[in-house]
Amino acid sequence: MTSFTSPGILIGKAGAGAGTMAATAPAAAVGAPAVTSGVATQYWVELVAYPPGSTASLWLLVSGAWKRYDNPPAYMSELVQQGFASGATVRVWYDGEVIVGLVVSK
Repeated sequence: MTSFTSPGILIGKAGAGAGTMAATAPAAAVGAPAVTSGVATQYWVELVAYPPGSTASLWLLVSGAWKRYDNPPAYMSELVQQGFASGATVRVWYDGEVIVGLVVSK
């Protein structure tokens, strides 16, 4: 497994170290998840989960399709919003429509 660090803000799911994220190549095994990456061009933050009882999500438009990060910590939504406002690049790793990691960098 290869890992790298970024001078930007690194955000990942549980298991990623502070400032380091593992880059995962698509697995060749049948049925294994294939992680894809892209640059987000828009975002949408659910401030209140809808429908009631569901999980609030951070949505990012990547490669023409909306991807979601369920129940993000408040700081993550703020960093993504600040990134878009400042012209930073928001890179996203996703499996299907679920975000598995992201980086905000200048």
